Amino acid sequence: QYVTAMHMRLLVSCERTLRDHGYDLIFARHEYSGSLRTSEVPLPRMLEQTGAVDGVLLAGVHHHNLLQALQKRHILYSLVANNFEGPTASLSHNCVFYDDRGAIEEATSYLIRLGHRRIAFVGNVSLPWFQRRYQGYLQAMQEHGLEPIAVSGNWQISNIDYGQLATSQLLRDSRYATAIVAGNDELAAGAWKELIKRKVAIPKEMSLIGMGDRAEFAILEPALTSISVFEDQLGERLTSMLLSRIRDHKHLPVSETYPCKLLERASCAPLAEVRTLQEVKRKLP
Repeated sequence: QYVTAMHMRLLVSCERTLRDHGYDLIFARHEYSGSLRTSEVPLPRMLEQTGAVDGVLLAGVHHHNLLQALQKRHILYSLVANNFEGPTASLSHNCVFYDDRGAIEEATSYLIRLGHRRIAFVGNVSLPWFQRRYQGYLQAMQEHGLEPIAVSGNWQISNIDYGQLATSQLLRDSRYATAIVAGNDELAAGAWKELIKRKVAIPKEMSLIGMGDRAEFAILEPALTSISVFEDQLGERLTSMLLSRIRDHKHLPVSETYPCKLLERASCAPLAEVRTLQEVKRKLP
């Protein structure tokens, strides 16, 4: 579910590592509901055949019931757990994380160092990964005594539409933000669309940061400031974790968390002293 270019780059890294160790990678997109009982969770047909696979690499959105279903069938797995929905007790072993919370905290602090004080967060915090990133944003804002500004409702729309609608709402807020921290690059792209539509200049009148460093958004100009999660390294470690379990079925690798990196690009700039709310509001219909 929700397979992105970021996941595909990660899987290419996994394939490379597996090939070096004499294994093949078979890609399967698997949709299922997190509300199903473990016994009701469907598995791809190749997993239903005993001995057809040596193990499973999991990326994207996954749930506790699938992990239980794999364990019940004695199928080895390792998981990129940032988009996991379920009890965190399930994630103490066999998982790799990238530190998205810490990365968003760093991104928010970067905007504060640029002089911004009215910084907004955009993302649906009913989803645990956006909630975690929101907590990183809050941490930075609270450390500097700044008031949080967020559009974080549970809107059932695409991330790009969410980012655009959220930005439209922010532009009408009396606390008018001078910078936006988006929960991922798709949200940032939606924000970008609305800013261009309203003729709000990036970064002169609004600084913008995304997360994920998605290749498909490299077309944006000025270049989008984003956060790299180092998919190559994650994929290599995810695969090595699974291979260690294949070599020793009793081995339970402790889960690991890896840092991200803020990529400072042209979509962020120091707060212009001459900027006023009235100057920007004048552009709104």
